[in-house]
Amino acid sequence: MKYDKQTVIDGLKRTIEQNEEKIVEYSKPCDSRKRRIRALERDLLKKKNKELRKKIKELEDDGRFKEKS
Repeated sequence: MKYDKQTVIDGLKRTIEQNEEKIVEYSKPCDSRKRRIRALERDLLKKKNKELRKKIKELEDDGRFKEKS
């Protein structure tokens, strides 16, 4: 199955949005037993979002480079 580059970028952006929603949820007050797990999950999601943004930038830059050629 072949995907259009813009479709992949849109999917990555949607994933980032969903992760941001989870980060907000994990930032809310909770039971002390869950606090550490939520903090770890929140940090993991932030790291994933950073990687996804980097991937989006690479895809966008790759597209621009090919258009100029």
